[in-house]
This record gives sequence, C-alpha cells and structure tokens, in this order.
Amino acid sequence: MDWKYMLKILGQILFYYTWSISITFFNKWCFSNFQFPLTVSFFHMTIVSHVIWFYRSCTKPNSEKDTVNWSLFLKRVCPAAVTASLDIGLSNWSFMYITVSMYTMCKSSVIIFILISAIIFKIEKPRPMSIVVVALIATGLFLFTYQSTSFHLWGFILVMTASAVSGLRWVLSQILLQRDSLGLSSTLEFVYHVEPVMALSILPLALGMEGSEMVLSPDFVMADQDQSLKVLIIISAGAFLALMLTYSEYLLLSNTSSITISICGIVKEIVTLVLASTVGGDKLSAINCVGLVICLSGISLHVYMKYKNTTFEPEPPEKPAEDHTAIQNRDNEPLLPNEEERASLLSSSSKSSISGEETSIRG
Repeated sequence: MDWKYMLKILGQILFYYTWSISITFFNKWCFSNFQFPLTVSFFHMTIVSHVIWFYRSCTKPNSEKDTVNWSLFLKRVCPAAVTASLDIGLSNWSFMYITVSMYTMCKSSVIIFILISAIIFKIEKPRPMSIVVVALIATGLFLFTYQSTSFHLWGFILVMTASAVSGLRWVLSQILLQRDSLGLSSTLEFVYHVEPVMALSILPLALGMEGSEMVLSPDFVMADQDQSLKVLIIISAGAFLALMLTYSEYLLLSNTSSITISICGIVKEIVTLVLASTVGGDKLSAINCVGLVICLSGISLHVYMKYKNTTFEPEPPEKPAEDHTAIQNRDNEPLLPNEEERASLLSSSSKSSISGEETSIRG
C-alpha cells in the first residue's frame, strides 16, 4: 500500500473540501442579494481565464505553449467545457429558488449520471452492485434531507439538469486529464484550455435571460460609485473561490476518477448539510440520522468494491505511450475512446479511486 500516494490524495481531497464548501455558502449568499447568477458566473469564468492565461504566459516558454490543435480542441475540449459551463451556471441559478439543503440533496444525484456516462463511454464496467450502491446513496441522501428542504419546482428542474450535465462533464474531463497523449494531463493546461470556452458558452444564456434587467439594475450598469465598488469586490471574491475550486477539482480528478470525485462529494455534501443545520439552527430528526447511516453504507460498499477489484484483478501490461503528433493529426478521431484507451482509463480509474477513497471520501 503506497502511503505517500494516499497522503497526497488525502491532501488534495481536503484542499478541494475547503474551497467547495466555502463557495457553496458564498454563492447562496451572493445570489440571494444579486439576482444575476448567470452574469456573475460569466464574470467569474472570465476572470479565472485571464488569471490562468497570465500565469501560464509567465511560467511556460513559447515552445511549450501550443499543445492542442483545432481538431482536438473542437472534438474533445469544447464538449467538456460546455458541459462544465452549464453545470456551474445552472447550479448557481438554482440558488435563487432553493435552499442549500435542497441544492445539496439534488446535486448528490450526480453520481447516478456519472455512472451512466462512464458506462456509456466504457471507462467504468457495469456491475450489479453498482445499482445497489446508487440506490443506497440516493435513498440515504433523500432521508438525510427529508423535511429540511423547501421545494421549488423551477429551482428543482435547474439543479437536476445541472446534475445530469455534471455527470457527462466529469466523464469527459476524466478522459482528457488521464490520457497523457492528448497533452492535457496537466491541471494548469486543462483549465487554461477549458475556462475560456466555459465563459463563452454561458454568455448567450446570460444575455438572453438577464441582459435587459441587468442594464436597468442599480447593482450593475446603473450603479453608483460605492455600489459599483461593492459589486466589484464581491465578484472578485467569488472569482477567487471559483479559481481555487476549479483547480482543486481538476487536480483531484487528474489523480483519481469521476466516480471518486462524486463519492468524495457525497461526504462533502453531508458536511455542508451539517454546517447549514448548525448555522441555520435546524435540527436533524431521527429519519435524517437514518438517512446518514444508509448513505455512508453505500459509500463504504463502493470503497470495498473498488478495493476488491484493485486487489484481485490483475492489471493489464503497460502500454507504450502513443505519439502525440499522431494523435493530434487524427482529424476524424471520434470522441469515444478506443479499446486501448478504455483499458488504460479503466486501470487508472480503478487504481486511483481506491487510493483516494480509502483515505477520505470527498467532503
């Protein structure tokens, strides 16, 4: 057992927890006061894009900067970026209508969509026990938040759509991050290429849904000097949290898998609910505690399955890395990974998931 690797994954998980929990409560407060979640999300993504661009320009020589051609960019980077943009934008939009508890409960369903997407793209093997794991976690989270949420139909539709898109997002991102031949295995390189597309993807939606109201709003275009400064500080603070969260998410994903990201997120969501209950003065009922136990049982079962598969299934022989130039010149290369790539992703996903999950589950 590689303890150094496990400690590394544990540190990345805790690093992710810090920023993820912080931005959840920040966004709830922010979008309860500023009724333009899509526009604010666009500014967050734009600021993050420029920060990453500036850092990359200062730290990488010109000869190393161009690693992605247009074919790879359009076929692989853009789908991952568009789904990420919709996930973040719709999630932030839902905060206008639902509570943190309701948001957390609905967002936890992302593991179901991740599992479906991973099976479709053949980077996870379908197993009967996976259905049991999903059922336990979904049931536990529902009971854990039962009677502590207020239902709003439009908010529910937004956050569930975000969850569905998020499942596809993490699988597409895993494919990019865990294939060294594509040149995007570095977290910095991945965020550098994805973030500008995310900003451009959400801009039409922001203009269409919020443009006219934003022009007349005293918080933005029609704001006085003091209000403008306040909005600037709030948006900048949110952009900093978004930058750290984005980096921590993809850093963890590059060393684990999309399923691990989701499982880690389950515990993070439970911590978030406990904090929301403590800060808001809500009390957990007996049925909430039963839900917590059921949820943790599902997580534990998943960890055991990963450990068993990693321990008793022989790993395939290591494949030599494909030539990067040859990969980029495949103009007609499909998005779905080939058999060799699926085997590599399955091995990487199984091995890295158990390392992260044995240490701590994303919280």
